[in-house]
Amino acid sequence: MAELTLTDLSPTAKWRVFAGHEKVRPGTATGSGDGLVWSVSPGEWTVLGDEPDEAVDLTHVRAMFRLTGTDAATLMNRVCALDFGDGMFPNRAAARTLFAGVATEIIRDDEGEDPSYLLLPSRSYSTYVLDVILDAGAELGLTV
Repeated sequence: MAELTLTDLSPTAKWRVFAGHEKVRPGTATGSGDGLVWSVSPGEWTVLGDEPDEAVDLTHVRAMFRLTGTDAATLMNRVCALDFGDGMFPNRAAARTLFAGVATEIIRDDEGEDPSYLLLPSRSYSTYVLDVILDAGAELGLTV
């Protein structure tokens, strides 16, 4: 298992689409890494990677952080009201919720055996969200 790490993936291309991924139900994700697609509400999907047809570019609107490691769920539970235990938020789960009081899309996208979460807050709150993560992870040995 990896130590607890945080990576800023904000430059990754992110797209909102309104058709073409109907098999991805709200609250779920499919694919992995740069080929990830998820939905947190009916009739809309977020796609990482190459530009899909008829898409809205979210790259400069949303920041994106990846939190990975054995204590990732512990950190997430410190600043968010969702239950990030394996039984409630398994790999490929997706939600839009408040993370430290900021509307954020959260997707569980494990890296091998390591639990990993993608967090997509509005870019205007990215510094605040980053500071909250760093503060909550300090005693867990978080590295950036």
